[in-house]
Amino acid sequence: MGGGSMNGNNDEILKRLEKLSSTLIADSMKFENVMNHKLKPVNFQKPLVGQARTVSLYPGDNLYLHLGIYEAKPGEILIVEGKDSTTSAYMGNLMAAAAEKLGIKGIIIDGLIRDKKELENMDIQIYANGFIPKGPRKNGPGAFDIPIQCGGVLVNPYDFVVADEDGIAIIPYKKAEAFIVKAEEKLIYEEKRLKTIMSFNLDQGDDKSTIEPSWLRENIENQ
Repeated sequence: MGGGSMNGNNDEILKRLEKLSSTLIADSMKFENVMNHKLKPVNFQKPLVGQARTVSLYPGDNLYLHLGIYEAKPGEILIVEGKDSTTSAYMGNLMAAAAEKLGIKGIIIDGLIRDKKELENMDIQIYANGFIPKGPRKNGPGAFDIPIQCGGVLVNPYDFVVADEDGIAIIPYKKAEAFIVKAEEKLIYEEKRLKTIMSFNLDQGDDKSTIEPSWLRENIENQ
């Protein structure tokens, strides 16, 4: 299980994560802990960074998502195991509006939602697999704050979340520091490499080898 709610160290980690992207985090984790391509942002505004509170739902039933909205703290992100159900929408504009008023930063559901037009105009950021007008049951069963799988990724309560237009990465709480250091190093490398690429001028006779990846020929030879 993850490590407790917000504290000073977590605040510092979140500040560092805000400077990174889902792609940098994915690279640092060797492409693990990245949710599948089905999950798309409904109303992307800026990268969504925070700590997870987890919800497990029975397919087509949103009882425990309601509970999660009222149990989560301001600044947290609800990660919802919808089990990729297509029977009905798990959430609409009323639930999202309540979550927004309660300070929840985002909701990520591997299932369907509804009220697309209204959700697009909200500040709370939503990720889901798609839309359907049919509403859900509210009978349970379900669970809150347990290990879940969402978008093919294991998520524990209080794991760190980075979501943007490329997708969603989950950083295991206990491994966050190591992965963030690697992502920060990759960011420095990419900025330096992009500068080198942008300074290249074919018309002036610059040698292609100056921007060719150092590993390219060796990897080709090792095929």
